[in-house]
Amino acid sequence: MNTQLKFDPQGRPNFQLEQSDLRAHYEHVARATLQSIWRHRRRIAWFVVVALVLASLIIPLMPRKYSAEALVYPNLFLREQGTTKVQALASVDAAALINSEARLIRSDAIVRAVVKRLELDRDTSHSWMSWSVDGLKAWLFPEMRNYSPFDRAVATLRNKVSVVNDSRSYLVAISYTGSTAEEATRVVNAFATEYLRDKAIQSRLDTVTAAEAELGRQLSVYGEKHPKVLQAAEGLEAARSALKAAMSPQDGGQDNIVTEEGVKLAVPNRTPTSPKGFMILGLAFLVSLLSGSSLAVWHDRREAKHKLIRGQQPHPQDR
Repeated sequence: MNTQLKFDPQGRPNFQLEQSDLRAHYEHVARATLQSIWRHRRRIAWFVVVALVLASLIIPLMPRKYSAEALVYPNLFLREQGTTKVQALASVDAAALINSEARLIRSDAIVRAVVKRLELDRDTSHSWMSWSVDGLKAWLFPEMRNYSPFDRAVATLRNKVSVVNDSRSYLVAISYTGSTAEEATRVVNAFATEYLRDKAIQSRLDTVTAAEAELGRQLSVYGEKHPKVLQAAEGLEAARSALKAAMSPQDGGQDNIVTEEGVKLAVPNRTPTSPKGFMILGLAFLVSLLSGSSLAVWHDRREAKHKLIRGQQPHPQDR
């Protein structure tokens, strides 16, 4: 391709490529590329077939992942006991309240409670490769170092669980992907249960505080032996017992927790979410096709270059 030297009226040179030469150059490159691909079409086809066969053999060997999702419907209104009258829990925007509930679910306190409930720190199913990767991360990135199995389990769970809040429908979705459907379901339901436990503890703390205030008020008015005082004392004792039951791990199962919040627990979904066979086969097809075509073009250009070099060298009889 020749470079045309042009001069402007003021005598300054202006190096420009003629548009026709540039177009002819790219047409020649495209034509040579297509000719190389067509010339080596059988090799490219075999390259694609081998890649698809390898992908088909690898897909069944890849570990399956299963996902589960639990939904939480935070209560935005307070119903007065014995009446049908309701009032808003807060004067702020409901979306901000939902955001705060989502932050509560993904907080360290809830994550640690889930690890304790499911005893994830005692899980010995991790391979030596995962432990080696954790050790390498701790060596290269000191801020990611975990000093105990419990801390490692908390960090792993925090990175794998997803808590998403929808500001339109005012619900919080808890999702998790595990090696089995039962594991994924157990984890998301544990998060929902611990959230309900925290809300129940807070509600019963408020009940205990109100019962203590009521007992003090009745004592100041009637004295210790009055039936109303005895009734207030019984109410305080019942509130403390309910608080103790909510705080004890053995009595805090998901069926024993009663709060104003609504929860839709997850059920095992045994349809794996990964690996995605169509995506893997599609990527294998595209990568193998592009790789085979690139190798074909590179091979033809390399042969053309060698022929050009051999043609420029003088024959031994001419020396």
